[in-house]
Amino acid sequence: MARRRYVDAKGAGKIASQTAPAHWVAELPDRVAADSIVNRLANNAQIINLGQIDMRRHRNDQARAHEAYWE
Repeated sequence: MARRRYVDAKGAGKIASQTAPAHWVAELPDRVAADSIVNRLANNAQIINLGQIDMRRHRNDQARAHEAYWE
C-alpha cells in the first residue's frame, strides 16, 4: 500500500521557461540548493527548444512601432 501511494504521488509535471536551466542556477540565491533543484527538474526532462526569439520583446517592439502606441 505504501508503495502504491508513492507511485501515485510521482505524477508528471510541466514547467515552462524562456530561459535555460543554467540561468535558474545563477538566479536562485543558494547555489547548492539551486543546483539540486534544477538537476531534479531537468533530469529526464523533455526539453523543447523553440528558438532564440523572445516573444515578449518581439511583441513589445511591434506595439511600440505602431503610431497609436504613443498617443
